[in-house]
Amino acid sequence: MNITEEQMKILDIFIKICMDNASRVFSKTIKRGALIELVHTQMVDIGKATEDMNNDSREMVGAMLGLMGEFPGKLLFMIPREDALVLQDLYLGSPPGSTKSLDEYTEGTIQEIGNILGSSIGNTLAADFGSTILPTPPQVMCDFAGTIFQTLILEEAMEHDELILTETKFKLSDTEIDCNFFLIPDINTLDDSMYKLEKMTI
Repeated sequence: MNITEEQMKILDIFIKICMDNASRVFSKTIKRGALIELVHTQMVDIGKATEDMNNDSREMVGAMLGLMGEFPGKLLFMIPREDALVLQDLYLGSPPGSTKSLDEYTEGTIQEIGNILGSSIGNTLAADFGSTILPTPPQVMCDFAGTIFQTLILEEAMEHDELILTETKFKLSDTEIDCNFFLIPDINTLDDSMYKLEKMTI
C-alpha cells in the first residue's frame, strides 16, 4: 500500500490522541504518573523489523489483542519479565518487592493492562470520533522479545513485505520500568480506515 505523507501525519495525530488518553487511564489504574510516549508511526520493512526485535534477547511478558470494528488492527503490550513483577506490585498496591516470581497472578495483571489499553483506545474512538472499536480478549505470552513480536506480525508477514508500525514507550514516575507498546493497523483495510480518518479531520 502507498500511504502519503499527509495521511501518515493524520494517522500519527490520531494515534497520539489515543495514547494520551491511554496514559491518563493507566495512571489512574496504578495510581502513579504514567506517560505513553509516541516514538514513531511509520511504514517498516517486516524483515528488518523482525531482525531488530530478534536482536533483543530479553525474556518478556506480553499481552496481544485484536481491535475489531471501523479501525481494525492489533496491539501488543510487552514488558521484561523482571519488570512485570514490579508492575504487578504497582498494580495491586503492594509494597515494592512483594512479587518474587512470575505466576498466574502476574500474567493476569499483564492481561488486565492489555484490556485497559485496548478499551481506552476504543473509548477514545467512540468519544472523539464517533466510531466503534472493540478489543478482543488479550492473549498473554511469555517468551523472548523477537518471538512475541513475530506472533504479532505473523498474518501480515504472510501477505505483505511492509506494515505500518506504531511504537511507543512507557514512562512510569519513580521507576526504571521499560515497557513497549506496539499498534499495527490492519493493512488490508487501511485504505478504508484512512478515508474515514481524513473525513473526520476535515
